[in-house]
Amino acid sequence: MRILAIAMLGALLGISAHAQLGTSAKKKTPDPRVQKLLDEAEVKYTIDDDGDFRIINRIDSTRTQLAWIVSRTSTYGKIEVRDVMSVAYKTTGNLDPRLMQRLLEQNNRTKIGAWAVQREDDVSIVLFKTQIAADAEFGPLLHAVLVVTNTADELELELTGKDDY
Repeated sequence: MRILAIAMLGALLGISAHAQLGTSAKKKTPDPRVQKLLDEAEVKYTIDDDGDFRIINRIDSTRTQLAWIVSRTSTYGKIEVRDVMSVAYKTTGNLDPRLMQRLLEQNNRTKIGAWAVQREDDVSIVLFKTQIAADAEFGPLLHAVLVVTNTADELELELTGKDDY
């Protein structure tokens, strides 16, 4: 188990992307807490127009999976959390009810994270996401990225056989 965790850390740190901090008026500010953690660990990332961090996890020698660490946080009482998520599948129209049932059943067995469905116009997007403390240290943040990317990639491979995300 320890060797697997070290291998996954190495794969994550070996990704090939770079920070893109543009000056677009639409670009939102990335959370400096996350940026500091990623920079100190020398994790490669890009920042999208929403100020979210995009990280590519190398799953194995042939597959990668994209994760977003969301800069915007939510507060529940005194608890501040952020989303970490990865897209697994997209389809036009509604999801097959059997797939939705399966994902809900899997949510019941999952210890960290959950399946979610997001709609954009006529496209249904299936993603796996988790919430972590907004001020989490690097270890829990890395674990969240690994959980969402590995879980999303498994479903993507099963449903499509492709490596789109």
